[in-house]
Amino acid sequence: MRTEITLRISGDLAELKGVRDAVSTFLNSAKQLGQAGGINPILQSRIVLAIDEAVANIIEHGFPEPGSLANAQIHLTMRHDADSLEFEIRDNGIPFNPLEKKSNVELYYEEGLEGGIGLLALTALDCQYERSADQNILRIRRPLDKAST
Repeated sequence: MRTEITLRISGDLAELKGVRDAVSTFLNSAKQLGQAGGINPILQSRIVLAIDEAVANIIEHGFPEPGSLANAQIHLTMRHDADSLEFEIRDNGIPFNPLEKKSNVELYYEEGLEGGIGLLALTALDCQYERSADQNILRIRRPLDKAST
C-alpha cells in the first residue's frame, strides 16, 4: 500500500510547528501501516530536523526580494510504501542546493542552532537536490529495513 500526502506551506515561519507535527504523524503512520516496530526515535528525529531546517531555510533565505515571500510556493510531499519513505520539498525560491552548504559547527556551539547546523541532519540521510522548471527540489529517501525499525 502506498500513501502520499502533500502540504502547501506559506512563507510564515509560524507554520514550522505544523510541518514538524505533520512529518511526525506521517512517520508514526508508517508504523501503523505494517512496519513492525516503526522507525526508531533517533531516525525519526533526524528526518523531522532535516525537513524543518530545509523549510526554514527556504522561508528565511529563498525569497530575498521585498514582497517576494508573498508569492512563495512551498510544497512538502510525503510518500510511504512497504519498502521506503520519501519526502520531497519543492519551492520557487532562488536556486539553492542545501547539500552544498557547509555548516559552521563552532558557531553552533557558541550561539545555538545557527549557521546551518541543522543541515547536518541531511548528511545522515539519502538526499538529492535538483533545480528544474524554476524550482528547487530536495528529495529525502529512507529505505525501511530492519536497521530503521
